[in-house]
Amino acid sequence: IEWLRKARREKRRGRAMDAKTLINPFGLSPLVWIGGYFGKTAALAVWDFMVTFAVEKSGAKKLPTTGLIQGLPNLEALDYVYLAINSVIEYIFMLGIFYFAATSPHVDKLPSEVGFFNTLGATYVIFVLDDLFYTPCHLLMHTKMLYKYVHKHHHRQNLPTRGYTDAGNEHPVEQVIGMSCVWAALMIAARVTGVHAATVIIYFGLYAALALLNHTRYDVSFNVLGFHYSVRAHEMHHRFPRCNYAQYFMFYDQLLGTYRDYKSPKVSKAE
Repeated sequence: IEWLRKARREKRRGRAMDAKTLINPFGLSPLVWIGGYFGKTAALAVWDFMVTFAVEKSGAKKLPTTGLIQGLPNLEALDYVYLAINSVIEYIFMLGIFYFAATSPHVDKLPSEVGFFNTLGATYVIFVLDDLFYTPCHLLMHTKMLYKYVHKHHHRQNLPTRGYTDAGNEHPVEQVIGMSCVWAALMIAARVTGVHAATVIIYFGLYAALALLNHTRYDVSFNVLGFHYSVRAHEMHHRFPRCNYAQYFMFYDQLLGTYRDYKSPKVSKAE
């Protein structure tokens, strides 16, 4: 593929990072870049549907609610603006990650290079590091100024139900911070365990699935080697914002003294 060869040549020449390079690291034509954006958006919508459908068909129960969506029953104009901006930020970030995977010597690319450490090991390390960075950032988002002007927008939804729509409905500054945590985790993992290109794709598929499930009512949870994922924990954070700041490793909240067990709300007769 010519654009991939071009990217590698420019990487070897040490091409300086500027705004154009950040937005379009592969040097795609405007038509291809825009087509890629809509392709990403469509793929994410399909993935959202597939994950939700699979969980529903698995027989997963829904968490108890009051029967009413609190805080944000309908999306407003600002929600759609932020969702659109964040979708573009997400796409630019995706291009940057794929560029890194295509050009970095720390990322293995051949099928023969697949191993335990650069696949399963790397995936686990990326999740550990992402939450290590994200948890204190999330905690800072709840300080008075940042909460008022940035994070409060996301917490207008007290009981998430819309999956990836509710997950991505946040201030763009928060989106950049979250993506930066993932980027840092990936960069470190690539140098510690090594990362295979296939791992990058698998990781982001899992990342999207867990993010969207955290903003549904499905009672999904698992605990593997400290990877304590629970939709209940994140629902508690939306209902009681001063707890459960981590996404996957509740150990961080237990360490900070901010972990809170799930508490069922009162169920109305309508439910």
